[in-house]
Amino acid sequence: MNLYQKIATELEKQIKNGTYRFGDRLPSVRKLHRETGLSISTVLQAMYLLEAKGLVEARPKRGYFVTYHPKQSAASPVIYHPTNKEGSEDIEEVIQQVYGQSDREDQHINFAVGVPSAKMLPIARLKKMVRETMLALPDACVHYESISGNAYLRRQVAQRTSLWGNGLSPDDLVTTTGCMNAVAIALMSITKKGDCILTESPVYFGTLQLAKSLGLKVQEMPTHGEYGLDLEEIKNTIKHDQIAAIVLVSNFSNPLGYCMSAQSKRALVKICTNHQVPLIEEDLYSDVYFGSERPLPCKSHDRDGIVLWCSSVSKTLAPGYRVGWIAPGKYKDSILKTKLYHQVASPSLSHEVVARFMDKGRYDNHLRQLRIALHHNLLKYLQIIQEYFPENTKTTFPNGGFLLWIELDPRIDTLQLYEPALNLGIKYAPGRIFTLRDQYKNCLRLSFGLDWNEQTATALTRLGLLLQHQLVNY
Repeated sequence: MNLYQKIATELEKQIKNGTYRFGDRLPSVRKLHRETGLSISTVLQAMYLLEAKGLVEARPKRGYFVTYHPKQSAASPVIYHPTNKEGSEDIEEVIQQVYGQSDREDQHINFAVGVPSAKMLPIARLKKMVRETMLALPDACVHYESISGNAYLRRQVAQRTSLWGNGLSPDDLVTTTGCMNAVAIALMSITKKGDCILTESPVYFGTLQLAKSLGLKVQEMPTHGEYGLDLEEIKNTIKHDQIAAIVLVSNFSNPLGYCMSAQSKRALVKICTNHQVPLIEEDLYSDVYFGSERPLPCKSHDRDGIVLWCSSVSKTLAPGYRVGWIAPGKYKDSILKTKLYHQVASPSLSHEVVARFMDKGRYDNHLRQLRIALHHNLLKYLQIIQEYFPENTKTTFPNGGFLLWIELDPRIDTLQLYEPALNLGIKYAPGRIFTLRDQYKNCLRLSFGLDWNEQTATALTRLGLLLQHQLVNY
């Protein structure tokens, strides 16, 4: 056994016996170098080996942190099979209760919130960019943009696809007022009332409510908590049923947090192409990846224009600016027509500001810091969940985004516990709102995009104790 393997084996043993717990920082490379007498390169080789095993992760300028915890080895991947039983609760009322009040008026620790904390966003730099933009443009953005949208923004977004191997051009893109607007325009353009669409299960409640408002039928498909949609079920359903479109989040899904493999994305695009079923892909979270590189979307494998790629900066930079876009492929003419009829043009100023922010490299600088902060939060959340949540709690292990799906003991009903949690000053998203069926009552979704502080840690601990208390009194 080589020297680096010996030190890696010893550290692995300490990680697995709990000497170094999930989220802990390992001794620095220089400290290990001094204490072991081994060269820095040998110590680094040991760290690389631990990293390759998924036991630790490197954080720039901060060192190596433990990413393993005991539940990982015992947890088995879960496939969620949608039930045929219709939901009985009025989910719209629940959604209104969870999201109806603005954060500005709400003093709760809000784990249901769908955007990062304002403290994680570059607000001062954005203010400066708004001033610079207003001074630089003679018309101060008061006129309508073209139907395709801000040319500067479309150029910047197209440049960010250059590493796809099948990059987009500015002409391939249409701007929208956020990603949900892009999805709405896509559905209005390629479906009609009474059509059936396929989605993940569980699935973002906004997608369900949007489809319902358009008179569409939603068929939820079996979904793996780690790998995503069951492609065989997709293929069989498309063969036997008339399907108007598939809607999914392929990278760091909301709410499960999974990321489809490149192989699965290629296979899904091939299925859609062969059967001429449009694929509406929401790609909001890919820029906040925790691995070595940004995962590519399904659109990068699309050669026939079957994928309508929808994205925005709402989850990464400026939720209120409402800056989004869609690459509609062969459906572009329909998309432009729908956009013209429903909104005429996109907001000029905010789109120009974001384009300039990207062009000057400030967006990428911000993303680097955001990724570090979010990954740190994830480790902290999982550490508290392991310690204070009920014994048989299962969690997903997202490698990006900021959403965590939690599956609890079947006896726990997170809808019934919502009011008691509110009384403790805690908000979360009950699992039941992420489906139209009678399921996921023992699940909930938490955002780890909050500012990590003592109040957040205390609230998460109290939530875990509340869940434990529910089991004790069952």
